Order: sequence, then C-alpha cells, then structure tokens
Amino acid sequence: MIRKFSKEKISIQNIGRQNFWIGIVLGLFSAIIITLTFNYFRELFRFFTTLSADLLILRELELQFYNYFFATLGTVLGLSITVSIWMSNNNHKRKKDRIYKQYARTNIIFLFWLIFMMIARFGSVIPFVLYGMPGYDNQLNLFEEYWLLFILIPIVVFSHNWFIVRRIYHSGKWILFSFLICLLTAFTLKITTSVNQKILNKTYFKKFETDYNYVDQQLAKAKIEYGIEFQEKTISILKKWHTESSIDQIMSLKSTFSKDNKVSLDTIILQKIVIRNFKEGGWYYRRNSIENWHYAYPVDVYRQLEFYDINSNESKELLEIIREQINLVNTPKIDWKEYDKHTDTEIRKSFGVKYNVPEPLIEQLEKVRDNIMNDKKYYQIQTNLPEIKDTEKE
Repeated sequence: MIRKFSKEKISIQNIGRQNFWIGIVLGLFSAIIITLTFNYFRELFRFFTTLSADLLILRELELQFYNYFFATLGTVLGLSITVSIWMSNNNHKRKKDRIYKQYARTNIIFLFWLIFMMIARFGSVIPFVLYGMPGYDNQLNLFEEYWLLFILIPIVVFSHNWFIVRRIYHSGKWILFSFLICLLTAFTLKITTSVNQKILNKTYFKKFETDYNYVDQQLAKAKIEYGIEFQEKTISILKKWHTESSIDQIMSLKSTFSKDNKVSLDTIILQKIVIRNFKEGGWYYRRNSIENWHYAYPVDVYRQLEFYDINSNESKELLEIIREQINLVNTPKIDWKEYDKHTDTEIRKSFGVKYNVPEPLIEQLEKVRDNIMNDKKYYQIQTNLPEIKDTEKE
C-alpha cells in the first residue's frame, strides 16, 4: 500500500524516451531563439531611444551583465519548455499523477508567458514614456538600482520548474545536473548570441561625426595651446543633445556670461563649442523673443572682451564666439529635398535659425560686430568678422 502511493524517482523510463528527447531538443531550441530575441529587442529598444533622446549606450560592465541575464533567462525558459513536455507523458503510477502533471504544465506555461509579458511591458513603457520625457538622462538606472531583481528572476523560474516536478517525482540529482547544464548552456549562449552594440553605436556616431570631431579638435587645442584639460563627465555631456545634463550645461554657460565677472578660459571654450554645434537647451518662448537664444548674448561676450587684455587667449576665444554666432545667424536655408546631402546638425541649424533666432538678437549682434570692427584696438587680433546677412524670415 505504501509503495502504491509513494513518488517514484524521475527517469527517462518514467518520462518516456520519446518525450525526454523531444523536450531536450525543443527546450534547447527555445533557449536559443528566446535569447536571440531578447538581445535583438534590446538593440531595437536602444534604437527607439534615439527618436526622442540620446542613444542609450551601455557601459562594458552593464552590457556584460545584461548579456548574462538574457542568456540565463533564455536558458531557464527553455528548461520550462523541456519540463512541460516531460510532464505530458501518460505514465501515471498514482491516481493523482494525471492531475499533478496537468497542474505542473499549467503553472510552468503560465510563468513562461508571465515573464514574457513583463519583459514586453518594460520594453514598451521605458522607451515610449521615460525616453519620451524632455531631458530624460537615464535617471532610472535598472542595472545600478535593481541588479538583484535581474539575478532573482532566473533563479525563481528555475526553482519553480523543479518545485512543480517534485510533487510528482523524486528529483534530487536531476535538479543538480540540470542546474550545472543550465549554467553551461547560459555561458555558451552568452558567447554565441550576444549582439555587438558597436554596430548601432557607429551608425549613431556617424550621424554626428562632424560635431564630435569638432569637440575633439577643440579639446585637443585647449590642452596643447592653453594647458586646459576637461573632465570626462564634461566631455561626455558635450557629446549629448537632449539630456537634462546637456540642457543644464547650456543654461549654466549662458548664466555665467550674464554676470558682471570675468569668465574663465575653459568656460569660453565650452561656449564656443556649444554654439558651433547648435546644442539646444531649455524651452522656447514666443517667436522673436530674445529668451529663445540659449547661449551667451553678444553684449555679454563683448563685455567680457573689455575685462581682458587685447592679446590674451581669452580675447582671442571670445572673438571666436562672436564669429560662431555670426556664422550661426548666417546659416542658409536647406530645402527638405537636399537633407540627404547635409549633416543632422546642419539641418537642425537651418530649421532652428529660421524659427528660433529672434530679431532683437540679430540687431544686438550687428551692433557688437560694428563696435569690434570699428575699434582700432581689435585690429591686431580680429580677422574681418563676417558680415551678417539680411536673411528674410518666412
């Protein structure tokens, strides 16, 4: 009587040889497909971030962590498929075995699709809600704040699979063997199915290649000629376009110039780079409002010229700011049919100057240019600032 109602040990014979091998093959195939799907959807997710924000670029440690997570999760979900097929056999030694097996298949499949729903929900909410918010700067860092959750999810799925099986079979050694096999499979999948994020990164950087090259050139010049080295964080923000840190940097530069104090040479160089690359910062107001100009006003730059010796490095760079402001105002209109012949920044400049450079700013810039050109003390360093074109605003 006791043997009649006791659980048997799990074995190929009890599972059924055909069910066993079908489960192994389909489970491994599922693990590969699921892991590939996760990895490619991660790249698709990163691509979507560029539609309204800067490209999400994962650090090396972060990238490796996600690669291992997707490989491990894909492996244990593949194990779920395997166990579900194993539990579909008709070898019922006890009266309740059929009910237990149906219960096991139902729970395993339920958790399988629950995990997929969770991944899909996160993959849709984050890019379209968080990255759609103006100035989003990766404030919600899943890797740094919820790394433990990513570790627990595969463990829970693996444990759940065997917890269900243990209601039907004694499976002590099989749990250990499957755990070791899952680790080996996950490591193999991590190596063979990982997607190289540099492919998308290069495509994105190509879009702003001219801007990034200019940043690098100016920073190299500052180091060689002036002995100025900028922090990595500052350089990183310079190469961002829509983040909160980028907007704060732009507004901080403008605020610094508006004060009646000397501005340091490194700040002057940063302002020149920001104007040249036409980085956008803050909100826009009504048309022709001077507040739409997010950089140092020409009169503020001119005031700084009065603070420094005419032959100083600061004076030379301040005149370069005036030159960049004039070049920006003189940006020609680009017809949409010719967009493919121009960089993203050139297109953005053309559109931005047309609608967001106010008339009062242009008038102010003209007066500053005339003052510099007519002042004899600037003859030594100014090399004919370009004239401001009389561009009609449509």
